[in-house]
This record gives sequence, C-alpha cells and structure tokens, in this order.
Amino acid sequence: MVAWIDNREGPPHNAGVADPLSQFWSPVCAVGSHGANGPNAQICVSVFGASVVQDRPRLQVNLWKDNYTHDLARESGTLAITVLAESQVALVERLGLTSGRDGDKLTDTGFALTESGDPYFPGGAALIDCAVLSTFDLGDATGFLVAVRERRWLSDAPVLTRPRMHELLGPEFAAKWEAKLGRSLAAYRAQMVWG
Repeated sequence: MVAWIDNREGPPHNAGVADPLSQFWSPVCAVGSHGANGPNAQICVSVFGASVVQDRPRLQVNLWKDNYTHDLARESGTLAITVLAESQVALVERLGLTSGRDGDKLTDTGFALTESGDPYFPGGAALIDCAVLSTFDLGDATGFLVAVRERRWLSDAPVLTRPRMHELLGPEFAAKWEAKLGRSLAAYRAQMVWG
C-alpha cells in the first residue's frame, strides 16, 4: 500500500483538501453507449485529456470493467460523455449505483441520443461525442483512448465536481457508494495492474 504522509508544518494553502490525489479527479461525467438491447450510461471513474495535437483531440476515459456500459462501449466502439451540471446531481445515484443489466435505468432521466445512438443528458454542462481508438487493460478497469468527434457546451450551468457531489448528496449517498465499491474491492485489488 502506498502511504500518504502529511508532513506539513502549520496550515498550508490547501488545508481544506483531504488528499493531494483528489486534485486529479475530473469533473463528474456520465458516459453512455449502446448495444443490441438499447442505450445505457454510467458515472465513470475519470476522463482526462490525451492529445498534444490540438486539431486531433483525444481523451482517456476510464471505466470499471464490471459495469454494463463498459461492455457496450467496447462492443460498439462509440461513447458519449456528458459533463454533468450541479443540477443533475440526482443522476449520480441512478447511474452510479444501479446496473443497466438489471433493467432500464435511463427511464425518466431526460436523455437524448447522439447520431451513433449513445445516450447523453441535455441538461448537462457539455457533450463530447467520441469514437474508441484503442483500449488499455488496467486490470480492474479499461482505459478507452477516444477521438473527439464533436464537442459542445450544453448550458452555462455550474459543472459538478466530486467534492460538490459529496456535499450535495451527503453521507447517506457516500455510504451507499462505499458499500458498492466494497462489494467489488477484493476483486479489483486482485485484478489491478500494480507493481
């Protein structure tokens, strides 16, 4: 296990930040894809920029392997990213704690479809429509290197960040999220690429 050593003397500028690694989380994003049984979406692990060449924008989208949307993106070769707005915080529980394998979790979410058939959420801050270029096996997750085919702002609404998500959803949601993660943690630990 990698330890985090807090060797600060006195209160630093970032005293309110729990862990320096929290600075590497992307905004909260829903990733949608589609398959023979229709569309599905999930809250993804993270999304990061992956291009130096500005006229060929790419992202790396990390999805847990046991999520249904992961399989759809892998099979279809397309996905849509919605950068969620604070006003969409209720989607986090629906998309993050339930599985599309168990039923249609998109009902009454107000989703729309891209030309490829991938769901996105028009009330969000931004839409990024993508084609999968390559995948990277991270053991517990897959890194999808995607080409950005279209990107546009959907609104001027404040972007939902992870700290704000936890603030808005509170400790009950955090307990549910940790319980979901806890059910898979031993398998993730055994599968992940590490040392």
